Amino acid sequence: MKMRFPGIDAIAFSTSKYFLDLKTLAEHRNVNYAKYYLGIGQTRMAIFPPNEDIVTIGIDAAQKAIASIENKDDIDVLIFATESSFDLSKSAGIYIHNFLGLKEDCRVFDLKQACYSAAAALQLAKSYVMENSRSKVLIVGSDIVRYSIGSSGEPTQGGAAVAFIVSQNPRILEIEPYCGIHTVDIMDFWRPAHLNEALFDGKLSAYSYLKSVDVCIGRYLKNSNLKTIDVDHACFHAPFGKIARKANDQSLKCRSIEETLVYNSIIGNSCSASLFICFISILDHLKDNLVGKRIGFFSYGSGSVAEFFSGIVSEGYLQMLHTDTNQTMLSNRIEISFSEYELLGADNFHDFKRYQNVGEVTLAGISNHRRYYRARKV
Repeated sequence: MKMRFPGIDAIAFSTSKYFLDLKTLAEHRNVNYAKYYLGIGQTRMAIFPPNEDIVTIGIDAAQKAIASIENKDDIDVLIFATESSFDLSKSAGIYIHNFLGLKEDCRVFDLKQACYSAAAALQLAKSYVMENSRSKVLIVGSDIVRYSIGSSGEPTQGGAAVAFIVSQNPRILEIEPYCGIHTVDIMDFWRPAHLNEALFDGKLSAYSYLKSVDVCIGRYLKNSNLKTIDVDHACFHAPFGKIARKANDQSLKCRSIEETLVYNSIIGNSCSASLFICFISILDHLKDNLVGKRIGFFSYGSGSVAEFFSGIVSEGYLQMLHTDTNQTMLSNRIEISFSEYELLGADNFHDFKRYQNVGEVTLAGISNHRRYYRARKV
């Protein structure tokens, strides 16, 4: 009997109901829109109103994911992966635990290492379910990305949440036991605690990302005794589409990775969620049957930690997809004007009732540094 590995049993994502077309941004920044559409491989970016944050979109993604399992009481651990946390003490995962109605006998904590954190959470979860075969781990990766107005990072703004359940007998993807890791101390991207917007060195970050691809894949191939031809498809962390394409071209040279970038190109950078939204995108868009295929995953978190790992697609994955739900969510988004974009970017704008939510929970307000969430009427 073939040995099975633990892995992803259910997966879903969520993003804002609002977006800005990068043609609009280009017009007001006096650049040709091709610089964004073709130059970085992005066409739209998600824009978040005051009543939406990493918790509300995280809850929406998690509700979709746990709807695919029989008993949510099997979830013993909830890991919230983010670099957009608003509290240096309390875990944002606690709010999600509450609204999902998970049992009290459940570990909940946040995990942080830039965009790498959800991949790190997956490796932790895999080890946990190997030791606790009846248990499941819920991972929520949720980030909202903001850069300074007019900066080179501005057109890569965005955000989304992904939620996936790790189990002993996964119906979507078995995670293989080998990987390649590369950790080095650099200052390519950082956000001091007193700032809402990240600081970055774009050229250094791109260099480190692409160098880490080669190092990680080299170590992965050595550890696994596989060859690049053994990797059928690959998902690369996609802060913007062009760098993922470069990573593929210089390393695995897989067949086109365009199917992995469909969603990210119209959402923007979602940091911890990005890699796994690439995975959802290939599941939703690749016409070939993926059963038994090996998919490689490259995660990069600035600062920096990078990892390449792989998984084998499970036989029942087609029954676990939310393709129609995903595409309806994205097609129903509302385009905003440039003036509205500037308004929503103002730190002093807090009209919590003016905008719609993508899910069932809204941020109702902030008072005395306390955040108040409520289930909205639907």
